[in-house]
Amino acid sequence: MPVAASSGVRLEPLEGLGSQLRGWGSARVVAGLTNRRTDPSAWLGRFRVRACAEAEQVHGAGIAVVTEAAAAAAPVAGCDALVTGAAGVALRIRTADCLPIFFLDPVRSVVGLAHAGWRGLAASLPARMVGALRHVFHSEPGALQVAIGPSIRPCCYEVGPEFAERFGPFVQERDGRRTCDLIGVAVEQLRRCGVRADRIVEARRCTACETSEWFSLRREGRETGRLTSFIMLRG
Repeated sequence: MPVAASSGVRLEPLEGLGSQLRGWGSARVVAGLTNRRTDPSAWLGRFRVRACAEAEQVHGAGIAVVTEAAAAAAPVAGCDALVTGAAGVALRIRTADCLPIFFLDPVRSVVGLAHAGWRGLAASLPARMVGALRHVFHSEPGALQVAIGPSIRPCCYEVGPEFAERFGPFVQERDGRRTCDLIGVAVEQLRRCGVRADRIVEARRCTACETSEWFSLRREGRETGRLTSFIMLRG
């Protein structure tokens, strides 16, 4: 996913991803993410945002359905993912190695955004998102479009032996290193739920490799900043 040197924000559609996704670049939806040089408020100032909702992010698999009335300044408690069918309501998450996963149903006009770390993936958060969209908004999995933003990749994500029990074939050992492919885990969960492979794309950017552009907790420690992701249906 290319980075805008001037603003650090990529919008409508997600650059490097949107051309592969029907609907992301339409007048109905805007999606973006910021790199380490950008104030996230710059994104909100460019569009008619009536309300903004942010997940508390507890490294779980909780999902909240957001309405304009429910969106508030405080983060939505106990969840790591948000979905909405309300126009003008921006969804926001923050990451620094975890996966930011964008969801769009262009048929039902619904969007979602998930923060998925290894704990969320172990609890099947991507699959739960598909289930929530289907249950609440009657979204068909085959109609969903999914984009995975910059996150830590197997080249930098070394793990302990317990990960092999959780994620099986997505844990590899080579040259004395044991690594885990979290993106592969997420994609596999989505495909098993019926999301089409050709409608799942990912940035192929490693946050830990590219700390000049992205924040990485693994590389820089807990005091580092956060990559901010947004998605919104236009009002």
